[in-house]
Amino acid sequence: MKKILIGFIILVMIVGTGSVVFAGGTKEVKSTAALPVKTTNMDDLITRAKKEGVLVSYGLPDDWVNYGGIMKIMRDKYGIKDMDTDMGSGTIISTLKSEKNAPVADSTDLGFNFATVITAEGLSQPYKNQHWDEIPAFAKDPNGLWSAAYWGTIAFTVNTDIVKNIPKTWEDLLKPEYKNMVCIKDPRESGTANMMVLAAAYANGGSVNNIQPGIEYFKKLKKAGNIKPVRPSTSAIQKGEAPISIFWDFDGLSKKYSLGMDSLKIVIPQDGTVAGMYIQFITAGAPHPYAARLLLETEYSDAGQIEYAKGFVHPIRKSVKIPADLAAKFPPAEVVKFVKDASVLGKAAKAIATGWDKVAAIQ
Repeated sequence: MKKILIGFIILVMIVGTGSVVFAGGTKEVKSTAALPVKTTNMDDLITRAKKEGVLVSYGLPDDWVNYGGIMKIMRDKYGIKDMDTDMGSGTIISTLKSEKNAPVADSTDLGFNFATVITAEGLSQPYKNQHWDEIPAFAKDPNGLWSAAYWGTIAFTVNTDIVKNIPKTWEDLLKPEYKNMVCIKDPRESGTANMMVLAAAYANGGSVNNIQPGIEYFKKLKKAGNIKPVRPSTSAIQKGEAPISIFWDFDGLSKKYSLGMDSLKIVIPQDGTVAGMYIQFITAGAPHPYAARLLLETEYSDAGQIEYAKGFVHPIRKSVKIPADLAAKFPPAEVVKFVKDASVLGKAAKAIATGWDKVAAIQ
């Protein structure tokens, strides 16, 4: 699951003073101010990162989009130890704000809808990795304050041991044969579910500026009795309690292969869906700025992008060649819509959360 605590082999604890306390003593860590936006000498960056020797992150646990593979590169190739604390996006934002005067984390990973918060609150520092020009303009801040390294899309995860007729569209899910089969999260509590409603809006003639068709769709789905009051957790899917789950395609693929459930089929709804990008950045006062820069270089490198793909997300760099056997596991995603304005997405998210009250009220 995303955001669990990952510790060192040796005891490490971060304290508010900006020091790192090891089992054998205290090591002062200080941020380097006014670093250049781009690195021109990678050998120098690597040397400085190795000297720092540690990377502190929020929300990058091993089992979230295969950050374990990326951190393994950091450890094995560069000798940099990683320490991650599991926390949700909202908690990450509030923690970064509270620690602004005594920074602890160097890097993190957040949904695209938080991009405007990051820039408005001054929570990041600018950096443009070596592959910056390959990142689409809509997936990066022009000043280098953040960029998206990967994306996923809202999809159906269908247990074919239970569901014999696989739904291919949002319209299909309204059919009586799927009564008490569709499992979802609450959009008022889940960013993934919020994007689910937006995906349904696009499939029904709406958009990020008009989310109402998505709300109306789920009203119909609930009135039809097709929504099952079970969260689509790993346990529920494994036990067969969630015949059809709506969440990210990478969530479904991860469960399919980690659980060894060949019966799970991941379907991109053919009447429309949306992509969700996740952004990476260096925190404003990163205690280990060179290690944080090296992490970004690793994430956007060919090797890093392939590690993301192993976590079943779509790399942002189209030039990266994913191994054929891995690429074959991804369902086609031609009908995906990208929301390219984070501020508009934020407004849509609030409207969806408010509108869901009417869906929840349906008995």
